[in-house]
Amino acid sequence: MKRLLIAMVLMIVSATACYAESDGKKTNEEEAAVTAPVVKKITTADLVGKTITFTWQTGPFKNAANIIMFVDPNTMKLSVESGKDMANPSTIKFDTVQIDNEIFLLTWRSEEYAQTLVMTLNFKTHMIYEVVVTEKTNYLSQGPFVLKE
Repeated sequence: MKRLLIAMVLMIVSATACYAESDGKKTNEEEAAVTAPVVKKITTADLVGKTITFTWQTGPFKNAANIIMFVDPNTMKLSVESGKDMANPSTIKFDTVQIDNEIFLLTWRSEEYAQTLVMTLNFKTHMIYEVVVTEKTNYLSQGPFVLKE
C-alpha cells in the first residue's frame, strides 16, 4: 500500500509540475479550444479486444518491445516481445483512474516481482509512461504506442 501511495504521489507531482509551467494566461488557441467540440472520452472499456504495441525509449528496459491486449475493462495481457527480459503473456488485473478524456492511469501490484506499477496512457500524444516502485528503487520509462484494432 505504501508503494502504491508513493507511485500515486509521483504521478500527482508530475502533473502538478506540468501545470505550474503555464503562466495562467490563455492564448487565442486556448480560447478557441474552449468553444471547440468535446473529444470523446476514451476508457478501458473502449479498448476491450484491442491491442497496444509500444517500445520503451527510456528506462531500464529501453528498446524492449511490448504488447498489451485488453481482455476486459480491468484485465489485460502484457507480453514482452523483445529485449533482455522477454516473457510469455501475463494476465494482469488492474485498477484505473480517468485523468482526462484521453488520458488514464492503470495500476497494479506484481507479487511475483514485488513491484507496484502505474502506467499512464495518453491518447492525445500516443505516449505511454510507467512508474515501477520496488522496495529498493523506482523505475521510470516512456515511449510511443500504437493502438491496433
